[in-house]
Amino acid sequence: MRSIPYVQTSVFVDDRHSFGGNQLATYWDVELNKAIPTDIMQGMTLEMNFSESTFVEKTTMKDCSFKIRIFTPTSEIHFAGHPTLGTSFVLKHKGLIEQSTRKTTLELGVGPILVEYLDSGLIQMQQPQPKFLQTLDEPTLVTEALGLNPGDIDSEFPSQWVSTGFPFLIVPLRNLDAVERAVPNPQLIMSNLRDHLSQEILIFSVEGVHADSHVHSRMFAPGAGVLEDPATGSAAGPLGAYVEKYKLLSDHSIGEEIRIEQGFEMNRPSQLIARVPNEEMDQVLVSGNTRLTAEGTFFLP
Repeated sequence: MRSIPYVQTSVFVDDRHSFGGNQLATYWDVELNKAIPTDIMQGMTLEMNFSESTFVEKTTMKDCSFKIRIFTPTSEIHFAGHPTLGTSFVLKHKGLIEQSTRKTTLELGVGPILVEYLDSGLIQMQQPQPKFLQTLDEPTLVTEALGLNPGDIDSEFPSQWVSTGFPFLIVPLRNLDAVERAVPNPQLIMSNLRDHLSQEILIFSVEGVHADSHVHSRMFAPGAGVLEDPATGSAAGPLGAYVEKYKLLSDHSIGEEIRIEQGFEMNRPSQLIARVPNEEMDQVLVSGNTRLTAEGTFFLP
């Protein structure tokens, strides 16, 4: 029997809530991880059954500190937000990088991702330049799959796939009530969007539960084995870019924080912060708080 140590964190936590954020298991022992085949990593992730688990490996890329492999319960993926930030937290916690480190670059499936440890205690990732991709001409494909009415969609703005590494279908809804009423049907989500760029849907409104939130969102990804995600960093970048491109916020200037709340409908309240530094939108910054929740050992036969 092999003993594989891991650290469990909650990422994008909001300190106003005792429990929340997106849970992550990080298998941090680089030497032990070398002997774990990919199919066993996949099985370990399914056994843990969080949205994602990560495995830290040596990197061969210049200027990267480590290679991070990310798995959902069904597949390995090239990029995800909360695993990037949560793993960055674990690298310091377990002494794999110096406590004084301010910045590090990680090798992910999409390439190098710069991570910064901010003075505020937040950890921030730099996501690639957002790409505004195709729009959805049949919004009823979404409303049918989420148990909503066509009138719940804010038709003033497009339903559009946006990517900073992975494409999400961003769907603006008219109000908070509509976002809260959504009931995802995983089979319909996958079948209705089967011939499109992706089946990952993010719905949002500019009304929030907390007065200091700019956006309230929910994200559904049944194809990745995640019916609903409590906090999605890889979607926060595209959402922030979408909000800026279509100027959805009043009394707001580009470069300022966009505070995104998510996970309330799952009893996992979360806060993600997106920031688009300039009008050129050549990058998106996503940050959040990470909380250490547990350490343990996974036993492999």
